[in-house]
Amino acid sequence: MMGLVPSASASAQTEGESVETTLLAQTEAGGDKSPVEGVEIIVYDAVIVDRQIESTGAEVGRASSDATGYVSVALPAPGQYAVELNVDTLPAGVELVRADKQILPVEARIGQPTRVLFNLAEGDAAGAARNKTSDSVLTRGARLLFEGIIFGLIIGLCAIGLSLIYGTTGLVNFALSEQIVFGALVAYFLNSILGLNFIIAALIAFVVGGLGSAALDLGLWRPLRKRGTGLTAMMIISIGLALFLRFFFLFLFGERSRPYEQYAVQTKILFSVGPVDVLPKELIIIVVGLFLLIGTAVGLRRTKLGKAMRAVADSNDLAASTGIDVDRVVTSVWFVGGTLVTAGAVFFGLNSQINWLMGQQLLLLVFAAVTLGGLGTDFGAMVGGLVIGIFTFMATLVVAPELKNVGALLVMILILMFRPQGIFGRAERIG
Repeated sequence: MMGLVPSASASAQTEGESVETTLLAQTEAGGDKSPVEGVEIIVYDAVIVDRQIESTGAEVGRASSDATGYVSVALPAPGQYAVELNVDTLPAGVELVRADKQILPVEARIGQPTRVLFNLAEGDAAGAARNKTSDSVLTRGARLLFEGIIFGLIIGLCAIGLSLIYGTTGLVNFALSEQIVFGALVAYFLNSILGLNFIIAALIAFVVGGLGSAALDLGLWRPLRKRGTGLTAMMIISIGLALFLRFFFLFLFGERSRPYEQYAVQTKILFSVGPVDVLPKELIIIVVGLFLLIGTAVGLRRTKLGKAMRAVADSNDLAASTGIDVDRVVTSVWFVGGTLVTAGAVFFGLNSQINWLMGQQLLLLVFAAVTLGGLGTDFGAMVGGLVIGIFTFMATLVVAPELKNVGALLVMILILMFRPQGIFGRAERIG
Protein backbone atom coordinates (compact mmCIF):
# COMPACT_ATOMS: atom_id res chain seq x y z
CA MET A 1 0.00 0.00 0.00
CA MET A 2 2.93 2.31 0.40
CA GLY A 3 2.93 2.44 -3.39
CA LEU A 4 0.08 4.89 -3.02
CA VAL A 5 2.52 7.59 -1.91
CA PRO A 6 2.57 10.15 -4.76
CA SER A 7 5.27 9.42 -7.31
CA ALA A 8 7.46 11.90 -9.12
CA SER A 9 4.72 12.46 -11.67
CA ALA A 10 2.59 13.86 -8.90
CA SER A 11 5.26 16.04 -7.42
CA ALA A 12 3.35 19.16 -8.35
CA GLN A 13 0.95 18.37 -5.57
CA THR A 14 0.84 20.99 -2.90
CA GLU A 15 0.29 20.51 0.80
CA GLY A 16 -2.34 22.56 2.57
CA GLU A 17 -4.69 24.84 0.66
CA SER A 18 -4.38 25.09 -3.11
CA VAL A 19 -6.29 25.76 -6.32
CA GLU A 20 -6.07 23.02 -8.93
CA THR A 21 -7.57 22.16 -12.28
CA THR A 22 -7.00 19.90 -15.26
CA LEU A 23 -7.22 21.78 -18.55
CA LEU A 24 -8.80 19.74 -21.35
CA ALA A 25 -9.94 21.07 -24.72
CA GLN A 26 -12.80 19.64 -26.79
CA THR A 27 -11.27 18.82 -30.18
CA GLU A 28 -14.53 18.15 -32.03
CA ALA A 29 -18.23 18.24 -31.24
CA GLY A 30 -19.05 15.09 -29.27
CA GLY A 31 -15.45 13.92 -29.51
CA ASP A 32 -12.60 13.35 -27.10
CA LYS A 33 -10.86 16.02 -25.04
CA SER A 34 -7.12 16.57 -25.15
CA PRO A 35 -4.91 17.96 -22.37
CA VAL A 36 -3.65 21.50 -22.91
CA GLU A 37 -0.05 22.13 -21.85
CA GLY A 38 1.62 25.42 -20.96
CA VAL A 39 -1.51 27.40 -20.06
CA GLU A 40 -1.03 29.79 -17.16
CA ILE A 41 -3.35 30.08 -14.16
CA ILE A 42 -3.11 33.18 -11.93
CA VAL A 43 -4.61 33.46 -8.45
CA TYR A 44 -5.42 36.77 -6.71
CA ASP A 45 -6.76 37.75 -3.31
CA ALA A 46 -10.43 38.65 -3.69
CA VAL A 47 -13.60 39.78 -1.98
CA ILE A 48 -16.55 37.60 -2.96
CA VAL A 49 -20.19 38.54 -2.35
CA ASP A 50 -23.04 36.18 -3.36
CA ARG A 51 -20.58 34.05 -5.33
CA GLN A 52 -19.55 37.08 -7.40
CA ILE A 53 -16.12 38.74 -7.36
CA GLU A 54 -16.54 42.16 -5.73
CA SER A 55 -12.87 43.16 -6.03
CA THR A 56 -9.44 41.62 -6.56
CA GLY A 57 -6.22 42.33 -4.71
CA ALA A 58 -2.61 41.25 -4.90
CA GLU A 59 -1.44 38.27 -6.87
CA VAL A 60 -1.02 35.13 -4.76
CA GLY A 61 0.68 32.87 -7.26
CA ARG A 62 0.71 31.46 -10.75
CA ALA A 63 1.60 28.19 -12.48
CA SER A 64 1.35 26.55 -15.91
CA SER A 65 -0.27 23.26 -16.87
CA ASP A 66 1.87 20.17 -17.43
CA ALA A 67 1.62 17.59 -20.22
CA THR A 68 -1.52 16.10 -18.66
CA GLY A 69 -3.20 19.50 -18.37
CA TYR A 70 -2.87 19.52 -14.58
CA VAL A 71 -1.95 22.74 -12.79
CA SER A 72 -1.91 23.62 -9.09
CA VAL A 73 -1.26 26.92 -7.30
CA ALA A 74 -0.47 26.87 -3.57
CA LEU A 75 -2.45 29.26 -1.38
CA PRO A 76 -1.10 31.00 1.73
CA ALA A 77 -4.25 30.36 3.80
CA PRO A 78 -7.96 29.56 3.55
CA GLY A 79 -10.06 32.41 2.23
CA GLN A 80 -11.51 34.05 -0.85
CA TYR A 81 -9.61 34.12 -4.13
CA ALA A 82 -10.07 34.88 -7.83
CA VAL A 83 -8.64 32.39 -10.34
CA GLU A 84 -7.82 33.71 -13.81
CA LEU A 85 -7.05 31.75 -16.96
CA ASN A 86 -4.40 33.64 -18.93
CA VAL A 87 -5.95 33.40 -22.41
CA ASP A 88 -2.75 34.77 -23.97
CA THR A 89 -1.04 31.47 -23.13
CA LEU A 90 -3.65 29.29 -24.87
CA PRO A 91 -2.29 27.37 -27.88
CA ALA A 92 -3.35 28.49 -31.35
CA GLY A 93 -6.87 27.34 -32.15
CA VAL A 94 -7.86 26.67 -28.52
CA GLU A 95 -10.25 29.15 -26.91
CA LEU A 96 -12.24 29.67 -23.76
CA VAL A 97 -15.87 28.80 -24.52
CA ARG A 98 -17.31 31.52 -22.29
CA ALA A 99 -15.36 34.75 -22.05
CA ASP A 100 -17.26 35.75 -18.89
CA LYS A 101 -15.77 32.70 -17.13
CA GLN A 102 -12.14 33.74 -17.56
CA ILE A 103 -11.96 34.72 -13.86
CA LEU A 104 -13.67 32.43 -11.35
CA PRO A 105 -14.36 33.04 -7.63
CA VAL A 106 -13.31 30.36 -5.15
CA GLU A 107 -13.43 29.97 -1.39
CA ALA A 108 -10.57 27.79 -0.15
CA ARG A 109 -11.15 25.59 2.88
CA ILE A 110 -8.65 24.53 5.50
CA GLY A 111 -6.27 21.80 4.35
CA GLN A 112 -8.13 21.03 1.13
CA PRO A 113 -7.45 21.62 -2.56
CA THR A 114 -10.11 23.68 -4.34
CA ARG A 115 -10.92 22.64 -7.89
CA VAL A 116 -12.01 24.98 -10.68
CA LEU A 117 -13.16 24.22 -14.20
CA PHE A 118 -12.44 26.14 -17.39
CA ASN A 119 -14.35 25.07 -20.49
CA LEU A 120 -11.92 24.98 -23.42
CA ALA A 121 -12.59 23.95 -27.00
CA GLU A 122 -10.89 23.95 -30.38
CA GLY A 123 -12.24 25.09 -33.72
CA ASP A 124 -15.86 24.21 -34.54
CA ALA A 125 -16.23 22.46 -31.18
CA ALA A 126 -16.12 25.87 -29.48
CA GLY A 127 -19.25 27.04 -31.27
CA ALA A 128 -21.08 23.80 -30.44
CA ALA A 129 -20.06 24.14 -26.80
CA ARG A 130 -21.36 27.72 -26.66
CA ASN A 131 -24.74 26.59 -27.97
CA LYS A 132 -24.82 23.84 -25.37
CA THR A 133 -24.30 26.28 -22.49
CA SER A 134 -27.50 28.14 -23.41
CA ASP A 135 -29.81 25.14 -23.13
CA SER A 136 -33.36 25.44 -21.78
CA VAL A 137 -34.35 24.48 -18.26
CA LEU A 138 -36.01 21.30 -19.57
CA THR A 139 -32.83 20.24 -21.34
CA ARG A 140 -30.71 20.94 -18.28
CA GLY A 141 -33.25 19.12 -16.14
CA ALA A 142 -33.06 16.02 -18.32
CA ARG A 143 -29.28 15.93 -18.06
CA LEU A 144 -29.35 16.51 -14.31
CA LEU A 145 -31.92 13.73 -13.94
CA PHE A 146 -29.63 11.33 -15.78
CA GLU A 147 -26.62 12.36 -13.67
CA GLY A 148 -28.77 12.03 -10.56
CA ILE A 149 -29.72 8.45 -11.47
CA ILE A 150 -26.04 7.54 -11.82
CA PHE A 151 -25.20 9.21 -8.52
CA GLY A 152 -28.22 7.55 -6.93
CA LEU A 153 -26.99 4.11 -7.98
CA ILE A 154 -23.62 4.85 -6.39
CA ILE A 155 -25.28 5.98 -3.15
CA GLY A 156 -27.63 2.99 -3.30
CA LEU A 157 -24.75 0.51 -3.48
CA CYS A 158 -23.14 2.06 -0.40
CA ALA A 159 -26.49 2.40 1.37
CA ILE A 160 -27.50 -1.23 0.96
CA GLY A 161 -24.10 -2.26 2.35
CA LEU A 162 -24.70 -0.09 5.41
CA SER A 163 -28.31 -1.26 5.72
CA LEU A 164 -27.41 -4.97 5.59
CA ILE A 165 -24.86 -4.56 8.36
CA TYR A 166 -27.26 -2.55 10.50
CA GLY A 167 -30.05 -5.05 9.91
CA THR A 168 -28.04 -8.03 11.16
CA THR A 169 -25.93 -6.40 13.89
CA GLY A 170 -27.75 -3.19 14.86
CA LEU A 171 -24.46 -1.30 14.44
CA VAL A 172 -24.49 2.19 12.92
CA ASN A 173 -21.08 1.99 11.25
CA PHE A 174 -19.51 5.44 10.77
CA ALA A 175 -16.34 3.77 9.51
CA LEU A 176 -18.25 3.10 6.29
CA SER A 177 -16.81 6.37 4.99
CA GLU A 178 -13.30 4.93 5.12
CA GLN A 179 -14.42 1.60 3.66
CA ILE A 180 -15.44 3.70 0.65
CA VAL A 181 -11.99 5.30 0.46
CA PHE A 182 -10.28 1.94 0.98
CA GLY A 183 -12.13 0.35 -1.95
CA ALA A 184 -11.34 3.24 -4.28
CA LEU A 185 -7.66 3.26 -3.25
CA VAL A 186 -7.30 -0.48 -3.84
CA ALA A 187 -8.61 -0.04 -7.39
CA TYR A 188 -6.34 2.99 -7.90
CA PHE A 189 -3.31 1.08 -6.62
CA LEU A 190 -3.97 -1.87 -8.94
CA ASN A 191 -4.78 0.28 -11.97
CA SER A 192 -2.53 3.33 -11.75
CA ILE A 193 0.42 1.96 -9.76
CA LEU A 194 0.61 -1.71 -10.84
CA GLY A 195 -0.76 -1.02 -14.33
CA LEU A 196 -3.61 -3.56 -14.36
CA ASN A 197 -6.51 -2.96 -16.71
CA PHE A 198 -9.18 -0.96 -14.88
CA ILE A 199 -11.87 -3.63 -15.30
CA ILE A 200 -9.62 -6.30 -13.80
CA ALA A 201 -8.51 -3.88 -11.06
CA ALA A 202 -12.13 -3.07 -10.23
CA LEU A 203 -13.13 -6.74 -9.97
CA ILE A 204 -10.16 -7.50 -7.70
CA ALA A 205 -11.00 -4.40 -5.62
CA PHE A 206 -14.57 -5.67 -5.13
CA VAL A 207 -13.23 -8.89 -3.62
CA VAL A 208 -10.51 -7.16 -1.58
CA GLY A 209 -13.05 -4.66 -0.24
CA GLY A 210 -15.34 -7.49 0.80
CA LEU A 211 -12.52 -9.44 2.43
CA GLY A 212 -11.31 -6.33 4.23
CA SER A 213 -14.80 -5.74 5.59
CA ALA A 214 -15.09 -9.37 6.73
CA ALA A 215 -11.63 -9.18 8.33
CA LEU A 216 -12.77 -6.08 10.21
CA ASP A 217 -15.66 -8.07 11.63
CA LEU A 218 -13.46 -11.03 12.58
CA GLY A 219 -10.72 -8.90 14.11
CA LEU A 220 -12.74 -6.16 15.80
CA TRP A 221 -16.51 -6.34 15.83
CA ARG A 222 -16.95 -10.04 16.66
CA PRO A 223 -14.61 -9.91 19.68
CA LEU A 224 -16.46 -6.81 20.88
CA ARG A 225 -19.80 -8.59 20.51
CA LYS A 226 -18.46 -11.61 22.43
CA ARG A 227 -17.44 -9.30 25.28
CA GLY A 228 -20.94 -7.85 25.41
CA THR A 229 -19.94 -4.37 24.22
CA GLY A 230 -23.04 -2.22 23.73
CA LEU A 231 -24.09 -0.83 20.36
CA THR A 232 -23.52 2.76 21.48
CA ALA A 233 -19.95 1.99 22.51
CA MET A 234 -19.35 0.16 19.22
CA MET A 235 -20.72 3.13 17.29
CA ILE A 236 -18.27 5.43 19.08
CA ILE A 237 -15.46 2.98 18.28
CA SER A 238 -16.47 3.13 14.61
CA ILE A 239 -16.14 6.93 14.71
CA GLY A 240 -12.64 6.65 16.17
CA LEU A 241 -11.71 4.01 13.60
CA ALA A 242 -12.97 6.28 10.81
CA LEU A 243 -10.84 9.21 12.02
CA PHE A 244 -7.72 7.04 12.28
CA LEU A 245 -8.17 5.53 8.81
CA ARG A 246 -9.02 8.90 7.26
CA PHE A 247 -5.68 10.46 8.15
CA PHE A 248 -3.84 7.22 7.44
CA PHE A 249 -5.22 7.34 3.90
CA LEU A 250 -4.21 11.01 3.69
CA PHE A 251 -0.66 9.97 4.56
CA LEU A 252 -0.65 7.28 1.87
CA PHE A 253 -2.48 9.08 -0.92
CA GLY A 254 -1.90 12.77 -0.28
CA GLU A 255 -4.36 15.64 -0.69
CA ARG A 256 -4.48 15.84 -4.46
CA SER A 257 -7.53 14.39 -6.23
CA ARG A 258 -6.55 11.95 -8.98
CA PRO A 259 -8.38 9.92 -11.62
CA TYR A 260 -7.89 6.29 -12.54
CA GLU A 261 -5.38 5.59 -15.29
CA GLN A 262 -8.07 4.33 -17.70
CA TYR A 263 -11.62 5.29 -18.59
CA ALA A 264 -11.76 8.22 -16.14
CA VAL A 265 -11.71 10.96 -18.78
CA GLN A 266 -14.24 10.05 -21.46
CA THR A 267 -15.97 12.54 -23.72
CA LYS A 268 -16.78 10.38 -26.76
CA ILE A 269 -20.55 9.91 -26.80
CA LEU A 270 -21.79 6.31 -27.02
CA PHE A 271 -25.34 7.30 -27.94
CA SER A 272 -27.86 10.04 -27.16
CA VAL A 273 -31.37 9.92 -25.73
CA GLY A 274 -32.92 13.28 -26.52
CA PRO A 275 -30.73 15.95 -24.90
CA VAL A 276 -28.85 13.37 -22.80
CA ASP A 277 -25.47 12.20 -24.09
CA VAL A 278 -24.45 8.81 -22.67
CA LEU A 279 -20.76 8.04 -22.23
CA PRO A 280 -19.43 4.45 -22.12
CA LYS A 281 -18.42 4.68 -18.46
CA GLU A 282 -21.88 5.98 -17.53
CA LEU A 283 -23.56 3.04 -19.25
CA ILE A 284 -21.23 0.65 -17.42
CA ILE A 285 -22.07 2.24 -14.05
CA ILE A 286 -25.81 1.94 -14.76
CA VAL A 287 -25.71 -1.65 -16.02
CA VAL A 288 -23.31 -3.03 -13.40
CA GLY A 289 -24.92 -0.98 -10.59
CA LEU A 290 -28.41 -2.27 -11.42
CA PHE A 291 -27.06 -5.81 -11.76
CA LEU A 292 -25.49 -5.66 -8.29
CA LEU A 293 -28.54 -4.09 -6.66
CA ILE A 294 -31.04 -6.47 -8.25
CA GLY A 295 -28.72 -9.43 -7.70
CA THR A 296 -28.43 -8.59 -4.01
CA ALA A 297 -32.22 -8.29 -3.64
CA VAL A 298 -32.80 -11.61 -5.42
CA GLY A 299 -30.00 -13.31 -3.47
CA LEU A 300 -31.47 -12.24 -0.13
CA ARG A 301 -34.82 -13.80 -1.07
CA ARG A 302 -33.85 -16.86 -3.11
CA THR A 303 -30.56 -18.24 -1.78
CA LYS A 304 -30.01 -20.22 1.40
CA LEU A 305 -27.44 -17.70 2.68
CA GLY A 306 -29.77 -14.81 1.88
CA LYS A 307 -32.62 -16.39 3.82
CA ALA A 308 -30.24 -17.01 6.73
CA MET A 309 -29.25 -13.31 6.64
CA ARG A 310 -32.89 -12.28 6.81
CA ALA A 311 -33.49 -14.71 9.67
CA VAL A 312 -30.56 -13.31 11.66
CA ALA A 313 -31.81 -9.78 10.97
CA ASP A 314 -35.21 -10.71 12.44
CA SER A 315 -33.82 -12.40 15.58
CA ASN A 316 -30.35 -13.71 16.39
CA ASP A 317 -31.65 -16.05 19.09
CA LEU A 318 -34.40 -17.58 16.98
CA ALA A 319 -32.01 -18.00 14.05
CA ALA A 320 -29.46 -19.74 16.30
CA SER A 321 -32.17 -22.04 17.70
CA THR A 322 -32.89 -23.32 14.18
CA GLY A 323 -29.25 -24.28 13.64
CA ILE A 324 -28.02 -21.19 11.79
CA ASP A 325 -24.40 -20.24 12.50
CA VAL A 326 -25.05 -16.61 13.40
CA ASP A 327 -21.38 -15.59 13.52
CA ARG A 328 -20.74 -17.03 10.05
CA VAL A 329 -23.81 -15.29 8.66
CA VAL A 330 -22.84 -11.94 10.19
CA THR A 331 -19.33 -12.17 8.74
CA SER A 332 -20.88 -13.05 5.36
CA VAL A 333 -23.03 -9.92 5.64
CA TRP A 334 -19.90 -7.84 6.26
CA PHE A 335 -18.32 -9.38 3.15
CA VAL A 336 -21.34 -8.69 0.95
CA GLY A 337 -21.74 -5.20 2.40
CA GLY A 338 -18.05 -4.43 1.89
CA THR A 339 -18.23 -5.63 -1.72
CA LEU A 340 -21.20 -3.38 -2.48
CA VAL A 341 -19.60 -0.39 -0.76
CA THR A 342 -16.40 -0.94 -2.77
CA ALA A 343 -18.40 -1.10 -6.00
CA GLY A 344 -20.01 2.24 -5.14
CA ALA A 345 -16.60 3.70 -4.28
CA VAL A 346 -15.00 2.55 -7.54
CA PHE A 347 -17.89 3.94 -9.58
CA PHE A 348 -17.75 7.24 -7.68
CA GLY A 349 -14.02 7.53 -8.38
CA LEU A 350 -14.65 6.66 -12.04
CA ASN A 351 -17.41 9.24 -12.38
CA SER A 352 -15.42 12.01 -10.67
CA GLN A 353 -12.00 11.54 -9.05
CA ILE A 354 -10.44 9.84 -6.04
CA ASN A 355 -9.48 11.74 -2.93
CA TRP A 356 -9.01 11.01 0.73
CA LEU A 357 -12.25 12.78 1.70
CA MET A 358 -14.56 11.05 -0.79
CA GLY A 359 -15.98 8.77 1.91
CA GLN A 360 -16.78 11.71 4.15
CA GLN A 361 -18.47 13.45 1.21
CA LEU A 362 -20.75 10.45 0.62
CA LEU A 363 -21.41 9.36 4.21
CA LEU A 364 -24.21 11.79 5.08
CA LEU A 365 -25.94 11.13 1.76
CA VAL A 366 -25.71 7.38 2.39
CA PHE A 367 -27.24 7.83 5.85
CA ALA A 368 -29.95 10.00 4.30
CA ALA A 369 -30.73 7.27 1.76
CA VAL A 370 -30.90 4.56 4.43
CA THR A 371 -33.05 6.75 6.67
CA LEU A 372 -35.37 7.60 3.78
CA GLY A 373 -35.80 3.97 2.72
CA GLY A 374 -35.85 2.47 6.21
CA LEU A 375 -33.00 1.21 8.37
CA GLY A 376 -32.26 -2.46 7.79
CA THR A 377 -34.22 -2.76 4.53
CA ASP A 378 -32.46 -3.65 1.29
CA PHE A 379 -35.13 -2.45 -1.12
CA GLY A 380 -35.58 0.74 0.90
CA ALA A 381 -31.86 1.51 0.71
CA MET A 382 -31.92 1.09 -3.08
CA VAL A 383 -34.92 3.38 -3.55
CA GLY A 384 -33.60 5.85 -0.98
CA GLY A 385 -30.28 6.06 -2.81
CA LEU A 386 -31.97 6.81 -6.12
CA VAL A 387 -34.24 9.44 -4.58
CA ILE A 388 -31.36 11.18 -2.79
CA GLY A 389 -29.14 11.07 -5.88
CA ILE A 390 -31.81 12.52 -8.16
CA PHE A 391 -32.88 15.12 -5.61
CA THR A 392 -29.24 16.21 -5.08
CA PHE A 393 -28.62 16.93 -8.76
CA MET A 394 -32.04 18.33 -9.61
CA ALA A 395 -31.70 20.78 -6.74
CA THR A 396 -29.00 22.64 -8.70
CA LEU A 397 -31.75 23.95 -10.97
CA VAL A 398 -32.88 26.26 -8.15
CA VAL A 399 -29.93 26.49 -5.73
CA ALA A 400 -26.19 26.97 -6.02
CA PRO A 401 -24.23 23.75 -6.71
CA GLU A 402 -22.45 24.20 -3.38
CA LEU A 403 -25.82 23.77 -1.61
CA LYS A 404 -27.06 20.72 -3.52
CA ASN A 405 -26.50 18.34 -0.58
CA VAL A 406 -28.56 20.49 1.78
CA GLY A 407 -31.83 19.39 0.19
CA ALA A 408 -30.96 15.72 0.64
CA LEU A 409 -30.24 16.26 4.32
CA LEU A 410 -33.47 18.23 4.66
CA VAL A 411 -35.33 15.20 3.30
CA MET A 412 -33.68 13.05 5.97
CA ILE A 413 -34.76 15.47 8.72
CA LEU A 414 -38.36 15.53 7.47
CA ILE A 415 -38.52 11.74 7.27
CA LEU A 416 -37.22 11.44 10.83
CA MET A 417 -39.87 13.90 12.00
CA PHE A 418 -42.92 12.41 10.28
CA ARG A 419 -42.00 8.77 9.51
CA PRO A 420 -38.95 7.79 11.55
CA GLN A 421 -39.08 4.16 10.36
CA GLY A 422 -38.57 5.30 6.74
CA ILE A 423 -40.73 4.70 3.69
CA PHE A 424 -40.27 0.92 3.66
CA GLY A 425 -39.43 0.42 7.33
CA ARG A 426 -41.73 -1.09 9.93
CA ALA A 427 -42.99 0.86 12.89
CA GLU A 428 -42.01 -0.76 16.21
CA ARG A 429 -43.45 -0.47 19.67
CA ILE A 430 -41.10 1.03 22.27
CA GLY A 431 -41.60 0.08 25.91
